[in-house]
Amino acid sequence: MPRLDRPSLTIGIANLLARRTSWLDTELQTLPGLVRAGDVCVDVGSAAGLYSQALSHLAGPAGLVHTVEPLSFSHPVWSRVLAARGRPNVRHHAVALGAEPGRATMRVPFGPYGPATSRSFLAWKTHGLGSNAEYRDHVDMLVDVETLDGLCAGLARLDFVKIDVEGGELHVLHGGERTVGTFLPTMLIEIEARHTARYEYSPDDVVEWLKCRGYAMYAWKHGWQAADRVCSHANNYLFRPPSTSRTA
Repeated sequence: MPRLDRPSLTIGIANLLARRTSWLDTELQTLPGLVRAGDVCVDVGSAAGLYSQALSHLAGPAGLVHTVEPLSFSHPVWSRVLAARGRPNVRHHAVALGAEPGRATMRVPFGPYGPATSRSFLAWKTHGLGSNAEYRDHVDMLVDVETLDGLCAGLARLDFVKIDVEGGELHVLHGGERTVGTFLPTMLIEIEARHTARYEYSPDDVVEWLKCRGYAMYAWKHGWQAADRVCSHANNYLFRPPSTSRTA
């Protein structure tokens, strides 16, 4: 068994694929520069757990990773291969994160090979399918919804947050206003106009919410480069809190 604080072969291969191919997020390879041993992390929209497993290795035995994924059938094969939820420093939460707690509909598109769970979205305050109109079939599932504030209520620290919720990013931030203001975690957020189009806000609104709290925004292009707004060449954006804002 590999030690908890040493990258596994799976993560090594994933980082190689992230660097050399378009199969995985390029930004995955940058996590070692963002997360340190002992850090507390939250992975919102963890899917199969690729980011969660990487965060688990980096945070180590003294750290903790909260992985958030409401769909139990999301990427079943890769979930078993990665086994992120079974790691000693990982706590799994089978909920969606939103602006307020309760119950809401998760809209799951279906493609020719089954559910495309990575394109699922919380349908609260949306108008139509937006970018998911390319899918012919959808199934609505009622899921429990928690806020980031509720999830982190008992934490003494929070160092890193990754958010990938197919357009619902601002709702997650609204539900975590107290947590973000208290801990000022570094954040890696997927922001795409094609996904936010079904909500009542734009990518600029997500960016402005964070900039108003002192965060500096970066996009990856041969390194983390300062950015003012969402651009065409990137989907994932790094937001550094005031105390650590710098070009990486």
